[in-house]
Amino acid sequence: MRHIAVTLFLLFVALPAGLRAQARNGAVTIGTTDSIWSPTLKENRKFLVYTPPSYSDTIYSPRRYPVLYLLDGDAHFHSVTGLIQILGAGINGTFVLPEMIVIAIPNTNRTRDMTPTKTDRDPNGKPQPAFAASGGMANFLTFITTELIPRVERDYRTAPYRVFVGHSFGGITTINALYTMPDAFNAYVAIDPSLWWDNRVLLKQARDRFSKPGLSGRTLFVAQANTIQPGDTTLNVHFNSIIQFNSILETFNQSGIRYAYKYYPADSHGSVPMIAEYDALRFIFDAYNVSVGEAIQRPSYIVDHFARASNALGYKIDPPEVMLDRIGHGELVRDTTAAMRMLEMNAKLYPSSANAVASIGDIWLAKKDTTKAVEYYEKALAMRPGLQRAKEMVQKLKRGP
Repeated sequence: MRHIAVTLFLLFVALPAGLRAQARNGAVTIGTTDSIWSPTLKENRKFLVYTPPSYSDTIYSPRRYPVLYLLDGDAHFHSVTGLIQILGAGINGTFVLPEMIVIAIPNTNRTRDMTPTKTDRDPNGKPQPAFAASGGMANFLTFITTELIPRVERDYRTAPYRVFVGHSFGGITTINALYTMPDAFNAYVAIDPSLWWDNRVLLKQARDRFSKPGLSGRTLFVAQANTIQPGDTTLNVHFNSIIQFNSILETFNQSGIRYAYKYYPADSHGSVPMIAEYDALRFIFDAYNVSVGEAIQRPSYIVDHFARASNALGYKIDPPEVMLDRIGHGELVRDTTAAMRMLEMNAKLYPSSANAVASIGDIWLAKKDTTKAVEYYEKALAMRPGLQRAKEMVQKLKRGP
């Protein structure tokens, strides 16, 4: 076990290459802003884009990433991208989630876009002039599915797995998307959703939607905050509507959907998004979570694990090159045989990666076979003449002591 602890320590202190590059450049860049003209909404819509550290890394082979679409994007962009980076990029040896692209959608007219019907009544049935523009959710979802998603899939290396996350009005947007276009996303997250809207119009549809088959392969996570107020003397419609929604799912669900609900008694409507985002992502991708210790002890675990994860999530997932490379090099100082198994697996999975081939040279160098080491470094250089570390190693080893 001690050699596993040493390897894990080496993984902990190694920053992903993308983060190292940011540090050298003197600036930390979280994402970029893009925009698209929407014929449906008849307006220009900005969106924020986060790509994970490995996306633009020139060391490793390019690959494709799941995409998380985030409502109220300007409010939640930092928290969601931070969670994905800390849990998916290998920081502290952690590969709990796959690295993902995040597309965050800021608001222009939130009430218009995130309400499914037109009404001017608040949760207690009182007139609310601020709701005058309500009822435009169908157009908003059309914009996302027919305009924004095709643009993202054209411009970015996406995998066939999409997550849709919304809070409050955004929460009923994700639920209505599940009702009306269940194939648009693979996983839906509704955080303290405003199911009170328009006399509980979406709540009233829940039993019919979930009591029949049709949602197999889809995932839904519902989070509920503690919105009970000390002065409440009548029914808290917001709180009660979510309770009833969960009760319907637990009692009548025959849809095949994979479902989880969690109540957060210590969190308000405003504070619940971040902790719920964490729990939702852990639930959605629980089949992905990689045990680095198990991988070190039994390299075949990697192949078996990712086969199971692919089956659970419904798309082909290969072990990331960066993960195999870092585990293999972490083990190099303790057990060259185990390191060789890991790095040979990496080279087999990514045969066009010069870095993976050069890593076999690192193994032979650790075994003190400089002839074999030079052979693999030169193979890597033939594949990619600009691979600086291979070039430096060839020069050093040929020069001799």
